[in-house]
Amino acid sequence: MAVQLHFSFVSLTALFILSLSSINSLTSAQDSGTATYYTPPYTPSACYGFEDDGVMIAAASDTFWNDGGACGQMYQVTCLSGTNEGTPEPCLGSGSVVVKIVDHCPPGSCRGTIDLSQEAFESIADTDAGVINISYQQI
Repeated sequence: MAVQLHFSFVSLTALFILSLSSINSLTSAQDSGTATYYTPPYTPSACYGFEDDGVMIAAASDTFWNDGGACGQMYQVTCLSGTNEGTPEPCLGSGSVVVKIVDHCPPGSCRGTIDLSQEAFESIADTDAGVINISYQQI
C-alpha cells in the first residue's frame, strides 16, 4: 500500500511539473517581424482616444490587431538586427523594451509588424535605421 501511494504521489508530481512546463512554453512563444516607429502626438489612439498612456506604447499591425483585441496587451519587443546597410548594427543596450498596444497601424501605411513610439524604438535601436528586425512576445 505504501509503495502504491508513493508511486501515485510521484506520478502526480511528474504530471504537475509537465503541465507547468507546457504552460511556460505557451506563454514564452516568440514571433519575429519588423518594427518601425511613429512620433508624437500619440493621441488620439484607436484603443483609448485621448487618454494618455505614456510613451512606452505601440500600434499593432493587422498581424495581431485582432479587430481591437490587442488593445491593452503588453509585448516585449527585442531588436535582432538592421534591415538595411545604412545602419547595419542598430540595436542598443539590452535591445528589449516592453510596450502597451494603444493603437492600430493600418494596412497601406503600416511598414512593420509593430509600430513603436519613438521613445520605445530609440530605447532599443538607433532611429536612423527606421526599420529593424525584431522578435516579440505577449507578456
